[in-house]
Amino acid sequence: MKKILLTLVTLITISITNLNANPVNDTVTMGAGYANDVFYSMQTGVVKTEPRNNWDIAFYTVRWSAGILLNEGAGAELYTYPLGDTSAWNNVDISGMSDWKKMYNSDTIWEEGAFNRNTLGHPDYGWGVYNMISHDVVGDSIFVIKLTNGTLKKLWIQRKRSIQNTWFFKFANIDGSGLTSVTIDATPYQANRMFVYYSLANNTIVDREPDINSWDLQWSRYIATVYDNTGAPSPYMVVGVTSNLGVGVSKHHPVAPGFENWTSKPFSENRTTIGHDWKNFNMALFQWQITDSLVYFVKDRSGNIHKLTLNYFSGTGTGKTGLTKKVLSLVGQPEQNTESNFTVYPNPATDRLNIGMKQGDAGLIRIFDATGKIVYQSKTEITTANITIDLNGFKPGMYVVELRGSEGLSRQKLLINR
Repeated sequence: MKKILLTLVTLITISITNLNANPVNDTVTMGAGYANDVFYSMQTGVVKTEPRNNWDIAFYTVRWSAGILLNEGAGAELYTYPLGDTSAWNNVDISGMSDWKKMYNSDTIWEEGAFNRNTLGHPDYGWGVYNMISHDVVGDSIFVIKLTNGTLKKLWIQRKRSIQNTWFFKFANIDGSGLTSVTIDATPYQANRMFVYYSLANNTIVDREPDINSWDLQWSRYIATVYDNTGAPSPYMVVGVTSNLGVGVSKHHPVAPGFENWTSKPFSENRTTIGHDWKNFNMALFQWQITDSLVYFVKDRSGNIHKLTLNYFSGTGTGKTGLTKKVLSLVGQPEQNTESNFTVYPNPATDRLNIGMKQGDAGLIRIFDATGKIVYQSKTEITTANITIDLNGFKPGMYVVELRGSEGLSRQKLLINR
């Protein structure tokens, strides 16, 4: 199965003219007050809707990373304690807290969280310093954190044991009561999650992300750098669209509605290339408006190219975004006969797929989804020339149809588009 998966994700481009995909209209709903994060796949639509306020901090799962994220989108606030290092743990004084500087996540790079904002570069990662002998990052700062529920805590990220990919930290009330020590092994999450999340309020790990390979974009609230009329930057809470790791986005404005030249500009893996400024609030009409003549091209984690147009935004009542997407280029794979010994039609398909084979051929037909998972398998009879497959149980997206017959192995791309 691993060999099949590696084969299926090897990339060669199928031409746009052969694809003939139709635009698809879809909606993403964050809920009243933008209460939820929505994980979205360009191929299959909404993957998961998750309450935003069920975590406070999150740890980047890569073994050699020191990135720690803050849930600023749900109102959490973070301050580096300015009156002492970790030796001041027992005597934290917050009487002057209103004058302290808030720490924010980077709005361009996922790995650079609020806890990393004081970084001086390797070996100093903001909350701690890398030890060249043990390869641990050792905490040297105390933080005061306002949780998503409004409670104040003091927090010490004590150590990241990089080799074991294990985090150690403790937190307590400001007066020292309620002391809790926590150990988080990020290893089980490293293969298929970007972060492992933690709720300080509930003292529990929160597994809230879907599989990292299953989504491309996330609708969320976050702090962005916004510029005023003089060009001065300031942090501001926004509602916008962020990109998953490995997802490329290019922005084109102004362009005609039919513009599809996605090769005219390079893709960026900046987390907020789509961001929040595709919309603006018209105070005269007291409603949200979408920037005219704006399109995005999204290269998903599989390498497929999609055109994305954002059509409307409802605002805080329902938090709904309307969009139109269209597949422009799909990934293919090698090991396909130059002369295929079967055909698939219609392609794109909706509810039914016909497979035509050379008369009298026999073999094994399998259909794989975009991750390489077998979603259909059937042996054909020797006298069978054509078969029909019901697609009503298949999600929209890109698939590979494979026939292993008397003339060898052959594959065809299939797009299910509803």
